[in-house]
Amino acid sequence: MPKKVMILEDDEAIAELIKFYLEEEGFQTFISLTGKNFLSKVIEYQPDLITIDVLLPDTDGFNIFKTLKQDNRTKDIPIIFITVKEGEKEAGIKMGADGYIIKPFNEEDIKKTIKSVIGKE
Repeated sequence: MPKKVMILEDDEAIAELIKFYLEEEGFQTFISLTGKNFLSKVIEYQPDLITIDVLLPDTDGFNIFKTLKQDNRTKDIPIIFITVKEGEKEAGIKMGADGYIIKPFNEEDIKKTIKSVIGKE
């Protein structure tokens, strides 16, 4: 069964690019363009890993991270932050993020980081 990755990214083109890269590697993906109802979507989808854009129009990726880590149903899911702000990397790592990808990224950045966190069956 393929590993499932949930992508929270407000830029649809970037989300589709990440999805393309991951599906090329055999991952099953789901995209969410907003943080609205994200916790319920994660509970429904049960991903093996989540990528979160830090800068979202309706919320902050760090707040989504905190919400997920405080819920017993989602607290053990690995999370990778994706953002344009390299200065936020340290904050994300201190919070307990499993990885961090800086935009602009390339295909290898995405694949390598995700595989290092969850591998692939």
